[in-house]
Amino acid sequence: MHFVMIFLDGFGLGDEKNNPIVAAHTPNIDDLLGGHYLWGKERRIKTEQVFLTPLDASLDVAGTPQSATGQTTLWTGVNAAKSLGFHLSAHPNEKLAKIIKEKSIFKQLADQGKKVTFANTFTREYDELVAAGNKRHSASTLSALAGGVRLRSMDDLLQGQGVYQDMTNEILREQDPSIPLISPYIAGQNLGRLALNYDFTLYEFFQTDVYGHKLDWLKVITIVEQVDQFLGGFMSIVRNEDLAWLLTSDHGNLEDFSVNGHTQNPVPALGWSNKPLVWPQWERLEDVTPGIVKMLRPHKPEKPFAS
Repeated sequence: MHFVMIFLDGFGLGDEKNNPIVAAHTPNIDDLLGGHYLWGKERRIKTEQVFLTPLDASLDVAGTPQSATGQTTLWTGVNAAKSLGFHLSAHPNEKLAKIIKEKSIFKQLADQGKKVTFANTFTREYDELVAAGNKRHSASTLSALAGGVRLRSMDDLLQGQGVYQDMTNEILREQDPSIPLISPYIAGQNLGRLALNYDFTLYEFFQTDVYGHKLDWLKVITIVEQVDQFLGGFMSIVRNEDLAWLLTSDHGNLEDFSVNGHTQNPVPALGWSNKPLVWPQWERLEDVTPGIVKMLRPHKPEKPFAS
């Protein structure tokens, strides 16, 4: 089975009021859920192929959930905020980087012999900034590197073998007009084709958090609709394949415009599988990595009874 995690930064399950997710047109997600239901702090849906459940992102630490600790927790199974004693924003510090190096989901799966990849692509400028010490890797990138994953380049992007962090390449085109603009649907198809070559694939999209912070209602609606189109393209490739995917987040943000910044809301665990699948009983961020690792663990054949 192939497994894909689609990560949306700052995407929580909020109430109906002040929620651009409710206002967005999301036909592909609605089709999966049987209605316009990607909101509601207690929303739980389960069908033969789809499930939706809220995940507690608080990590049992006082304060507002943040990216570095939330993402480290999500991709290691270790409660990073408890390890530090507080929520940490932006990039992992030295202690979190050590946790990632030892417990990354990429490393755990690679150690099982699984083929793993990070679908996001990186520019040469990014590599140069990191090499010069002027930029730090995010939790996702550190997690991939801990598993021996090669970071994808612009050549990969141009060959359809990766997806840029904004899906459409719009940000890249501001620097290089020769890079083609693509639709979210095509980006989703590219992710689908790529994922069929691997046991585990991660794609990270953080424009949800960026514009949630800006409280730009119309832009956030557009972004949510792009995510829906992306899923539509992705599903057009994988719908008949032996594949499961999970859409989730690290903390809330864009789902509540009455709050300027991150929220205390749970985040979605929205899952789909082509074949009937026993999903883990996920309740919290730290449950996710152990659940995926167990799902992809090789099953040992039963030994026959001795005669």
